[in-house]
Amino acid sequence: MGAIILLTPLEPPASSTHDDNDDLPAAWLPEKTNAERQEIVQRMRETEMKWANRCLVALFVLTLVGLTVGLTTWAVLRRT
Repeated sequence: MGAIILLTPLEPPASSTHDDNDDLPAAWLPEKTNAERQEIVQRMRETEMKWANRCLVALFVLTLVGLTVGLTTWAVLRRT
């Protein structure tokens, strides 16, 4: 399921309150400047991508192991 993150953009929490011309809502981490909020979002996205890639590799390995077990079982049962 974590690999689905690769298909979705990371967006900060929505809010109806914005700074004058900032991209991120001021209600999300109000003690931070817009630049600090942008940096936090960037670091969060990098971490998300790292774990999403790990999930994708795990899904590939799980699928490969499942296919190997399934084909081996099928081959053994077919020979008997």
